[in-house]
Amino acid sequence: MNKNNFFLVCVVVLVSMSTNLFAVASAPDSDKSEFDEARDLELQDQQAGKTSSAVNLKKFFTKSLNRNNDSDFNEDDITEDNEQFSSNDDFDNDVFEQPIATETVIKTQPVTQVQYAQQRVMEEPVQTIPVTEDMLEILDEYDSLIKRKQFSKANETLSNIPLAALNKKQRHQKKMLDIFEAINADKAENERQFGKDESLDDSVMRTIKRLQRQSKLYILEGKKTLPKDLLVQSLYLDRKNFESKQLLDRCLDLPLGSYQVENIEKKYWNDSLIQLRSGMPSKSVDSLQMLANFDPENPMIFERMGSAFYMSGQIKKAVDAWKRALYLSPSRTDLKTFIANAEKEVTRQEALAKAYFDNKTKASEKNTVSSDTPMQVLRVVNDSNTAFSYAQEVRQQLGKNVNVVVEELDNGKWAVKVPVKKNKE
Repeated sequence: MNKNNFFLVCVVVLVSMSTNLFAVASAPDSDKSEFDEARDLELQDQQAGKTSSAVNLKKFFTKSLNRNNDSDFNEDDITEDNEQFSSNDDFDNDVFEQPIATETVIKTQPVTQVQYAQQRVMEEPVQTIPVTEDMLEILDEYDSLIKRKQFSKANETLSNIPLAALNKKQRHQKKMLDIFEAINADKAENERQFGKDESLDDSVMRTIKRLQRQSKLYILEGKKTLPKDLLVQSLYLDRKNFESKQLLDRCLDLPLGSYQVENIEKKYWNDSLIQLRSGMPSKSVDSLQMLANFDPENPMIFERMGSAFYMSGQIKKAVDAWKRALYLSPSRTDLKTFIANAEKEVTRQEALAKAYFDNKTKASEKNTVSSDTPMQVLRVVNDSNTAFSYAQEVRQQLGKNVNVVVEELDNGKWAVKVPVKKNKE
């Protein structure tokens, strides 16, 4: 065999051997994955009493990772890993630390000022400090300032009392008053930077301020719908009003875009008439009182308010409302007639009330006198109507001069008694 043939045979043999080796390397030993094989090795090591299974798994996957990422090979990283593994191999037992769970970041909605204030109110203790006499005087002054809508002075007054001495409602009001102060400061800064809007006339500005003051009062009372409607009406008059937008956003949790600016005044006027004619005069009064904030010099509002008060039995308030309407519209002679008739009714009701209490006083005195006299029980019944009906029959039989007494017993029944007759000696 010449040299060329020998060389050719050698090449063929080498190629066949390399092909077999590649086939063995590429063909899997079994259908199991690398993780399953690692788990089998782990079980075998545990049965043989070798090192911790956690270390075996670490080494197996570290080697696999290094083998599959030759392009990212870093000798320093391997050295550090080997040192870590060698230090971890010195376990006295098979116990190893649990993996540290990573914290899951949950995206939440931003907390508004009113939500933060309500949360603080719920978290803080309620009246941990007893209220003293001096504190009560301060609270009386605070209530008076709130009724007059002097919110800045009310906040200063309430600051003289420790927060822990306030009840839940008062602490909520303190938070809202602080927000009012912050809005005033932001408003001043906004006017300093961009200038004050002087495009509106004085009457409109007075109306807007009145609506804002009343809305603050409703906010302090914990109401939602009424202050919203007042502030929306103020924005209907002035779309750019900074304070109204801030009160809606920071006190009522109503940011820009969550409400529709419309003429709320028309809605309340229509509702007041529907409520009055539907037999709900008290609700009509509420709607008309809201309208009084919108236009306090409209005689039609107070004429209807007087009618609503009269139908609900509040005659004195009806007279006051009609007198206000007459002041705003002096030519209305029919209002004078309404007022005169209502005042007569007021006089009649006052007389009835006086007679009622006089009767009650006489009955009390009569029972006191009769309690000193020995009494005889004629009959005991289950209800008061039957007892008084029987007492009337006894009075008719014995005469008006006989004192017939009806008395409620401790067991809930009613007894009819008459004085014991004295025996003639």
